[in-house]
Amino acid sequence: DLVGLVYATINETNPWYSFAAGLQQMLGAKAVSVTLHHSPDLPRDIHIMAVEPGDQVDWLAAEHTYRERFSHIELLHPKAVKPGQVLAIDTATIAPECAEYFATLGIHGSLRTCFSEPSSDMRCWIDIVRGDTSSSAEFNQQATDLLQLLLPHLSRALGLYAKLQQQEMEREIYATSLDHLSLGCLMLDSQAKILCANQAAKDIINQRQGLAISQQRLSLHNTTTQSELNHAVDHAMASRAETNSAGDEHLLQVRLTNGTLVGVLIAPAPLIPHYQGKRVPAVIIYLVELGDARITGSTDTYESASAAVARLFGLTPQESKLALLLAAGRTIAEASEQLGVAISAARNYSKSIYAKLNIRGQSDLVRLMYKSFALLR
Repeated sequence: DLVGLVYATINETNPWYSFAAGLQQMLGAKAVSVTLHHSPDLPRDIHIMAVEPGDQVDWLAAEHTYRERFSHIELLHPKAVKPGQVLAIDTATIAPECAEYFATLGIHGSLRTCFSEPSSDMRCWIDIVRGDTSSSAEFNQQATDLLQLLLPHLSRALGLYAKLQQQEMEREIYATSLDHLSLGCLMLDSQAKILCANQAAKDIINQRQGLAISQQRLSLHNTTTQSELNHAVDHAMASRAETNSAGDEHLLQVRLTNGTLVGVLIAPAPLIPHYQGKRVPAVIIYLVELGDARITGSTDTYESASAAVARLFGLTPQESKLALLLAAGRTIAEASEQLGVAISAARNYSKSIYAKLNIRGQSDLVRLMYKSFALLR
């Protein structure tokens, strides 16, 4: 069912590949490609392709040759085909040199159509490549009739695809932001099983003793704290159906076996009336390491943060390193020892920092640095 595949395959790793394969098999075509993006400024198009069994053509090399030798032929330009139009491209209608090259690839004609989605300004193309030299008129008519049937569905599916891709991009941006802020996030279903966890949550769990994921659940080494967590999760689920559940968040402090403190916030997930079920997010758990780990982590992280502070605030490398240490709560003496400089030198650096940032002291510096973490990469 090609119509079903038009919609069902937009979520494939290679969108519409199964649809292209089904179309290729139904028509007995040499190849079928779906071009998702075309630009003459890029070295190659973004497309997927389904080919007949045993096909030996190097299609990437063929595209490269086309761009080098035959891109001047207007008939072959994808943008020459308007949405909804089906264009037959036969060897007799193109330059002999190009036709001869196509023949060496076993290409004896093709059909091209375009489908679009106006709201996102997306435009895609389908190319059906004919490999045999017989019955071109019959092949073209059969393929044209089929494409005319599919085109309205392809346009609707492209609208869904564009919307899904935008949502996926937004999700990636938000997930990257949480990871950048070292804010762990786990989503639980209605059975308190973990549906997904961002990278920051995985890092906190994997690098710390006393936190683990066991049987798809968040597990704490301390039984009392585990009981508190379970109670908070149950409460969040029970309150999720209420109209206003904004106040039903629970904060826990978890002390790990190495003494590290982890803050845990348990909150009900937003309730979407038309999206419910056992595997729908019901509870969100946020994790964050308490203390100065965000500032004084690994050497690479510290150096990267120091360079970012220097750029953001116009500090020298030595001043930016001192600023991070002071923002982490170090005294001048402790910071000078860690930097390997005299206390008097560190004190002079601190005065320069305060003057450049127009602040009065260490407490103002702490506030300024923590407000700036979202920008420090």
